[in-house]
Amino acid sequence: MQEQSSGDTLTDLVEATAIQGELIQHRLALEWGKTLFDRLLRNWMQLETYEGIAYEDKVKSQVTLLNEAVTSLSDLHKTLGRFSQQLKGHRQQLSQTKDPWGL
Repeated sequence: MQEQSSGDTLTDLVEATAIQGELIQHRLALEWGKTLFDRLLRNWMQLETYEGIAYEDKVKSQVTLLNEAVTSLSDLHKTLGRFSQQLKGHRQQLSQTKDPWGL
């Protein structure tokens, strides 16, 4: 019985380590989202102040810029949503286990 408990504890530790490793990747995804917003804002401001472009071309560029941002943010949203579900499941598993690390 003790051997099974130790095996379960080791499995829990390995799973927790893997999830925390994925957290790093998702933090990087959030940083990428911030970079995307910064770039979007910078490009938008450039379009607003650039006088050497026809109004129709300006609007076309704004639409293109927003469409690219929406596509990228949609991918980010899906990725973070999947990870959120995984992390919620992990949290629930931890709360159901009185002593998840067997200490």
